[in-house]
Amino acid sequence: MWRAFALLVSCVVAGCGPSNHEMRERTLSILNTEADRWDVSKDFATSAVDAYGQPISASVKKGLVNYVLEVRSSGRDGLFKNTDDIEVTRTKRHGESVVSDQAVQDVGKVSGGFASGAVGGIKEGLGFGRKGKK
Repeated sequence: MWRAFALLVSCVVAGCGPSNHEMRERTLSILNTEADRWDVSKDFATSAVDAYGQPISASVKKGLVNYVLEVRSSGRDGLFKNTDDIEVTRTKRHGESVVSDQAVQDVGKVSGGFASGAVGGIKEGLGFGRKGKK
């Protein structure tokens, strides 16, 4: 009888902890809370820990148009950059893009070339261009 009772107690105690799914959901909630604190600065630091008790990592990368924040938990095994990691990202425009400035310059060059080419073609067609003179 004593052994059966001990087995029952150990089964109940072992099964009372949160499931892997619950731990993952708690960690995801923590990551989202931390990511929502981001004020679009280039430096973002966090001292938060995930539901597994592991420290969370955060990094900000600058793309052509956006800053990208990545907040990551190492997951259950405590090792980063593998399949059990939990990651949350946020993107925000930084307004420092040279792509748009370069595009405006290129459009100006193309449209200017098109306009001068069209005018030259019309003149030539009417006999006022170089090729029309003899």
